[in-house]
Amino acid sequence: MGSIDLKEENNNNVILKEHQEGVAVKTKHKGFKEKTFVVRESLLTTEFRNGNMKIVYNCFTAVFLLFFLRALVDDILVQKMPLHHTWLIWWNFEKFFSTMAVWTGMFLSTIGVYFAYQHWSTIPSKNTNLPSNMPFVATYLTYLTAFFYFPLKFLYESNLNCACSFIITCETTRIAMKVHSFIRENWSRAMIRKSGGTIDAWPTLEQFLYYQFCPSFIYRDSYPRTEKRDMKAAGLYFLECLAIIEFVNLTYTQWVFPWLHVQDYTSLSLSTIALSLFTGIIPGIICLITLFYGLLHCWLNCFSEMMQFADRQFYLNWWNSSNMAEYYRNWNLVVHDWLYAYVFRDLAAYYPGRKGQKAAQMAVFFLSAVFHEYWFGVAFRCFYPVMFVLYFIFGGIFFAVSRLITNRSAWNTALWFNLLIGTGMFIAFYGQEWYARRGHCAPYSNAVVDLLFPRHWNCQPPIS
Repeated sequence: MGSIDLKEENNNNVILKEHQEGVAVKTKHKGFKEKTFVVRESLLTTEFRNGNMKIVYNCFTAVFLLFFLRALVDDILVQKMPLHHTWLIWWNFEKFFSTMAVWTGMFLSTIGVYFAYQHWSTIPSKNTNLPSNMPFVATYLTYLTAFFYFPLKFLYESNLNCACSFIITCETTRIAMKVHSFIRENWSRAMIRKSGGTIDAWPTLEQFLYYQFCPSFIYRDSYPRTEKRDMKAAGLYFLECLAIIEFVNLTYTQWVFPWLHVQDYTSLSLSTIALSLFTGIIPGIICLITLFYGLLHCWLNCFSEMMQFADRQFYLNWWNSSNMAEYYRNWNLVVHDWLYAYVFRDLAAYYPGRKGQKAAQMAVFFLSAVFHEYWFGVAFRCFYPVMFVLYFIFGGIFFAVSRLITNRSAWNTALWFNLLIGTGMFIAFYGQEWYARRGHCAPYSNAVVDLLFPRHWNCQPPIS
C-alpha cells in the first residue's frame, strides 16, 4: 500500500489539518456544509505507513491463516477433497454471470437518463419552479420505481443466492444514489437553459461515466486526480478483496455453520435463542471488521487507483469516536455525504428550525435502517428486522444517550459494547431463521404471518 503521487498536495499532515479546519465549507446563506474534494489518502493507508495499525492487520492475518490451515486439514483428511470448504463461495456466486448481465442493463439505463435529462434541459419553459416541472419529476420517480422493480423481479425469478442478491440490491441503491446526485447537482443548470439563459457547459458523457465509477456519491464536473494510474496497487487491493471473501467464507464454514447446523430448532427456548447472541459475537465482529476493510478501504481504493481519484477519505477513525453522531459520520463518509446533502440538508432547509433538523435526523436514521433491512431481508429471504432495529431504534436511542456520556473512554466502551451485541444479534438471529426456513421448521398456515414473523420463534416440525 505505497504512497500515491499526487498533483495538488503530498503532505498528509496538511491534508488532515484541512479536514479538521473544515474541508466541507459552509454556504453563506443556509449555514449548511458543502462537500469539497481535496487530495488526501485513506486513513489506514497513512496509519499502515506509520506502523500504528499494522499490528491489528497482522493479528487478523494470523487469524485468517489459522482458519485457512484448519480448513485445509479438514478438506484433506476428512472431506478427502482439497478446497472443499470453498463450496459456500461457489454457491453464493453460482449465477454471477447472469447477475452481471442484469447489472450491465442497469448501468446502461443511466446513460439513457443522461441523454434524456440533457434533452429535457433544452426544452424552453417560462416557469422553472418545481411545481411546473412535476411531469419531469413524475417521470424520474417512475424510472426509479422500474429501476428497483425489474432487477428485484429477476432476483426472485432466478432465485439468486445471497452474494448475487446483495449485488443486485446494493447496486440498485448505489446507482440510484448516483443518478439522483447527478440530477440534483445539475438542476440549476437545467433551469437556466430552460429559461433561455446561458451556462458554461453541460456535463459531457465522459464526465458522467467517470462519475458513475469513481468512489463518490456527490457529482462534480471534475475531481482531484493523481498524476499516474498505479495498476499494481489496484491489483493488490483487489487481491485483498478476494482474501476478505475467503476470510468471511472461512468464518462461516469453520465457525457459524457447524454451530447452527446441529441445533434442534423445534425445541429452541427463549433462553437458547438469547444465549446464541453471545455465541455469534466473535464471528460477527470478525465479519464486521473484515468487511469494513474490504469494502471501504480495499475496494474503494482499488477503484481510486484505476481512475486516478485522489480524494480517498472514505472513512475516519470511527473506532475511536467520542459520540454516536461521530461514529455514524466516520464509519462511511461516502454514504454520509449523500445522506447529508440530499436528505438532511434538503429536509432541514424545507422545515427550518430545530424541529426541522430533528425531523431530518430522524429521516436519515429511518432511510438508512430501511435500506439495510432491504438488503439483508432480500438476501436472506425473510423479514427479520434485526438491521432495522439496530439502526433505527437502538441506533436512535444510543444516538441520544451518547450525548450525555462526557467521558470519552466510557463512550468508546459503550460503542464497542453496542457493536459486539449488534453483530452477535445479526449472526445468531438471521442464521437461525435461515436454517428454520430451509427444512427445519414448517411455515405458518397464514402466508402474511409466515412472511412477517420468524419461524424459529415457534418452530413446528415440517410435514413430511
